[in-house]
Amino acid sequence: MWRAAHQRRHDAMAGAATPQDNTSSMKSDDSDYGSDLDEATVDALFSQPEPQPSVGPKLGDIEEPVIVDDHGDDRPLARLARIRDSLTAAIVGLDSTSDTLKAAHQQPKTSIELEYAEDNRSAFSPSRPSNDSPEPEPLVEPSNDTRTPIQRFRTPPKKPLSITDIISPAWCELQYWYNLTRYGRVRATKAMKQGSSVHKVLEEQVHTEVPVEVQTKEDRFALRIWNIITGLRTLRRTGMTREMEVWGVVEGEVVNGIIDQITTSSPDEIMEAQMLEEAENAKSGSASRGKKRKPLSSDQRTLKDYMTSSQTGSILESRQGLEGWLGTLHERPPNVYLIDVKTRQSKSLPPQGSQTRPTYYQLMMYHRLFSTLATNGVDAERIFERYKVQPDKTFSDTFIAQMSTFDTGADIDLAEDEWVPHDASQDSVSELLAHNSLAALWSLMMQEYQKAVPANSVSSLLTAEYRAPGSGDLMGKRSFVFDAERLDAYVQDEMRWWKGERETKGVEIEEAFKCQICEFAPNCTWRNTKVEEGLQKAKLKKEKRQKSEV
Repeated sequence: MWRAAHQRRHDAMAGAATPQDNTSSMKSDDSDYGSDLDEATVDALFSQPEPQPSVGPKLGDIEEPVIVDDHGDDRPLARLARIRDSLTAAIVGLDSTSDTLKAAHQQPKTSIELEYAEDNRSAFSPSRPSNDSPEPEPLVEPSNDTRTPIQRFRTPPKKPLSITDIISPAWCELQYWYNLTRYGRVRATKAMKQGSSVHKVLEEQVHTEVPVEVQTKEDRFALRIWNIITGLRTLRRTGMTREMEVWGVVEGEVVNGIIDQITTSSPDEIMEAQMLEEAENAKSGSASRGKKRKPLSSDQRTLKDYMTSSQTGSILESRQGLEGWLGTLHERPPNVYLIDVKTRQSKSLPPQGSQTRPTYYQLMMYHRLFSTLATNGVDAERIFERYKVQPDKTFSDTFIAQMSTFDTGADIDLAEDEWVPHDASQDSVSELLAHNSLAALWSLMMQEYQKAVPANSVSSLLTAEYRAPGSGDLMGKRSFVFDAERLDAYVQDEMRWWKGERETKGVEIEEAFKCQICEFAPNCTWRNTKVEEGLQKAKLKKEKRQKSEV
């Protein structure tokens, strides 16, 4: 099935003539795939290409979410914490994002701005301005290549799957497939480069990056683990960290991702209070009807978990008279919230529905991997095996010598957490020597997870933060609630595609407005097929109506 479909699509893309684009007035709604359109809408979509009134989003408002790939292993950089006096200082620092970006734009043109490489999330200083960077040449591969996507693009020695690989197809799976088969990756756009600049400014408010010389693959991977340890310690000390890498195993495949921001401050207290009340109402309703409730997945939290640690727990406490039951709130560990930062060219937030779907799944994937890793639910051996590193091999002397000069935050227990046993003589050198292998360092990372992210502390409230690409100004936020069933259904279906168990899909008619900004639209076989399907459906409906009127 996969091989035949792939060959048909390759032949069609190679020889198809450019079709007319009659989708400029495509209707936008929030329906899911597969819904039928009424005849009037189909007529508007597929009639002759003469000027028509707009019935959908304006072209300038249609934006594919800027999703920078997150393999995170390009340049070896140590992320050192910029320790703040208080969490308040860290939050106030967010307001300076606009000024920092404006200052960068005013610098002489000869200066080079730090950006992210498109195929990872590590910073780099390009040797020439990014707008002069050559575009990737189209791949030259046999036209009859029948390997599955995961065999072609994410099997050793190539990089493992990333969260980006799993959620990008939520915009258009076929577009992602065309990018992979033609270029080997998604080409960097101007929007991606601007988004990377905003991410860099935000990250530098929390961390400073220092190049590290690595001698072995184990050194390189150890640096990634050390950056996680530093990030967790920064989270404990300041209440916020950024660019946190996570690993996990999804449908038998190792997957990694990088979370933009983790904080102990609720990003949307109103939404959180509403979420808590809805959960309580649903619980009360099920109990009154005597219905058996479904057990929660391991990465979902109970209402009690929220109310004993949430900033908004006091809201429900005061409303429902739960003071005696809650006890003292400050004795409980704080909630941990996940935030994703998006840049958007349009001045308005994306509407709920298809344009926010990739972001929603991205945040839920972060939640799934982060929660599982925090509870020591990831088999380290699987991760080491996939990255071809030896867990018991000691690090090079060069690596140890460099890392020993950095402040890794080993004294945080002594400074902040007096109830945690701590050896006062411990410093960076002794800590490094005590964890001089990947296996030992992974164990240290898990200890830090237990301290920074206690059980049931990861909030189900997920937030996307939208910022202007030029200034970095905050435009607004969209908050979602983690839905394990919805995530499972999506991931299982998407992994079927990666494994070649089903054909590649494009968008349905309701989302064909996306084709207006797709470079592959003219020769897209899926799009042409959907046009024909729309016309046939409209024709059949019209004939049926005419018969009923007789």
